[in-house]
Amino acid sequence: MSATISKTRLPATILATALAAVLLGACATGGSSGEAHGPTPSIVQPERLLAHARKIQANKGCEKAIPTYRVIAGFGEGYEVAQYELGACLLETAPTSAQAALLTQEGLFWLRRAAWAGNARAQWRLAMVLSGAPSPYAENVDAVPAEAMGWALVYKDNATRELYGLAPVYPKVLNHLNATLPQNAKAEATAFADGFAEVKMAIFTPPARDPNAEKPGKPQSQGQHGPGRHLKQTANR
Repeated sequence: MSATISKTRLPATILATALAAVLLGACATGGSSGEAHGPTPSIVQPERLLAHARKIQANKGCEKAIPTYRVIAGFGEGYEVAQYELGACLLETAPTSAQAALLTQEGLFWLRRAAWAGNARAQWRLAMVLSGAPSPYAENVDAVPAEAMGWALVYKDNATRELYGLAPVYPKVLNHLNATLPQNAKAEATAFADGFAEVKMAIFTPPARDPNAEKPGKPQSQGQHGPGRHLKQTANR
């Protein structure tokens, strides 16, 4: 397989950003982001975090929801839907951001990450935005037509597409790809789809809780040198 339709690596700056978001989220579970209403969702409850991110997106837009989506996407296998929603949000936000190029690269990374794991919506979105045909949120995306065709073919055969009744790739996009791609690129896309095998992200495992750790706000044990020992010594005199 050529580099055109290969497992795209995330640039170091974006990888550092994504990893930092996960680590910061893990460290900040006891605080308040100012977006939440009620108890703050826990880092060990990603389903609640995902609902929290969607609520922020619905009420305040993608830009405000992106930091929370980044945390959930880092949980890996099983959270491809969060990876897709993060990627889609990043591409939606990029055109109006001063960091348009960076957000676009990060958005494509998460879409590819979810698509490789078998997420049908991510495969559909990549086919659309990489095709070079006019499509929503493709303003800053460089066309990669052979990859777009490859994802279109993978999406066509994705069993979950029919299970959830997802729409096919837009005919105008397919027509554009068929009209502009040379025969060797079409053959490459077909070979990619025929040999496609899911590659899932490693699952995040939170650190085990130390049973001997002091809980926040709990008075520290006085130990051997505390007042209890002093009183006992006084009583024995």
